[in-house]
Amino acid sequence: MTNQKKECCECSKVLELLIQQNNKLIEQNNQLIQINNEQNAQVNHLLEHLEDGEEVVNTNRSLDGG
Repeated sequence: MTNQKKECCECSKVLELLIQQNNKLIEQNNQLIQINNEQNAQVNHLLEHLEDGEEVVNTNRSLDGG
């Protein structure tokens, strides 16, 4: 096998490994995005509860004259 063919085979192997690693990173990134989306949904849910609680407090204050 010529040197060029050997180098080409080695480059192909390295390229294949890089593609595999890249695919793993993409999968991990997608998992992190999913986790982030779930956490954002939880935060939004908590904020809604806080806002509802503030509305109740504000309503009570206006009824008390405060």
